[in-house]
Amino acid sequence: MKNIYKYALISLLLVLNLEAQTSENKTAVIKPFYQGEVVSVKQGGSYTYIEVKEKTHKPFWIATSGADVKKGDFVRFQKEIVVKNFKSKALNEVFKELLFASNLQYRVKE
Repeated sequence: MKNIYKYALISLLLVLNLEAQTSENKTAVIKPFYQGEVVSVKQGGSYTYIEVKEKTHKPFWIATSGADVKKGDFVRFQKEIVVKNFKSKALNEVFKELLFASNLQYRVKE
């Protein structure tokens, strides 16, 4: 009879652990991708500053770690943070609004 209780308790703990893992996965935040055409590019220090134009919006600037993109390329990325009045020391330039991006993907204009 003790073995039945042991197996029941172990089964219950396994089920509770599985439910806990499932609820953790449900709360994970999946960041959307943004995309657009490269309008201009500036290299500054370890960052690449890319002016991006989405189809229906005005151009905006993103910064990402070194990337080899060119005007006319198509980029896709995820937003990390947005900084207002960001001063790039490497470029000696202030960006009114700069989006720091990750997971940059790009397709070269043919």
